[in-house]
Amino acid sequence: MVHILRQYGYSFIFLAAFAENLGLPIPSYPVMLVAAALAAPLHLRLPLIFMVCVVAALGGDGVWYQLGRSKGRPILRRLCSLSLSPDSCVHRTEHTFQRYGIKSLLVAKFVPGLNTVAPPLAGMLKISPLRFIAVDLAGIALWAGSAIAVGWAFRSEVEWVLEWISAFGRTGVLILVVLLVGWLLLKWVERRQFYRMLERSRISAPELKERLERGEAIAIVDLRGDLSYHADGVKVAGAIWIPPHDFEERYTEIPSGRPVVMYCNCPNEATAARMARLLVEKGYHEVWPLLGGLDGWKELGYPTEAVDSKAPGLTAIAAASS
Repeated sequence: MVHILRQYGYSFIFLAAFAENLGLPIPSYPVMLVAAALAAPLHLRLPLIFMVCVVAALGGDGVWYQLGRSKGRPILRRLCSLSLSPDSCVHRTEHTFQRYGIKSLLVAKFVPGLNTVAPPLAGMLKISPLRFIAVDLAGIALWAGSAIAVGWAFRSEVEWVLEWISAFGRTGVLILVVLLVGWLLLKWVERRQFYRMLERSRISAPELKERLERGEAIAIVDLRGDLSYHADGVKVAGAIWIPPHDFEERYTEIPSGRPVVMYCNCPNEATAARMARLLVEKGYHEVWPLLGGLDGWKELGYPTEAVDSKAPGLTAIAAASS
């Protein structure tokens, strides 16, 4: 890193910050910290480092904000599908926005997973561009400013750490890389096993509609969070709405002794599968996640019904954003 910083300086800092805020797995915070700590020997200026980071981060966030504003929920689903925990990615982000509104952008860059997902969610909620830029700039300033301040304040310690890492040698670095890759591989295998199980247990939208038309008494459960439920404005006709965070307390509202179909808005129906497993543990027998969720159901033109648009979730966001 030091060699690249010496050779490319501000260009490398810009690319690192821009790439991370586009969602690439490039940790730019250490780059900013090291650049600030070694600013004097690398002939870099702290104000310029700060400005470069701000412009790069705002550019990356702006791309996702505009995509969220123009494309809507599919962008959020696509981003979270890349996560190792796609269901928690969706619900954690929406819960944060529901609780704090656009102010969550102030700390988004310090929360793993929230940094990339928060800007498109702000766009999806049609938060005005000027308000988004103002709050996002404040959050970026806190993020970049903290890295530069820590790097400058502890520049002697940073130099010592870099010398220690250099003495540690390539073998030590290789061990760390192997351990990291091994952990990621383990998580990937667990995820693939979960999805293989899920593929065998899901019910398709045409099959569900056909069974409903035959008169079968099937309980349908909507597992979307408050924000998604009220922002989308519709649900599968006759569905019972139980947000995931209320499921343990409200699952008894689901009629027992009847087949149950559950749907969510997360990638690969992960939340629906997780809740279906929990419901089986509670003594229910025929429980299936709905393949494609609500989006798949609507795409086929199947019956939906409106929900209350004046919702607590949207009201909370509006209040938190003001």
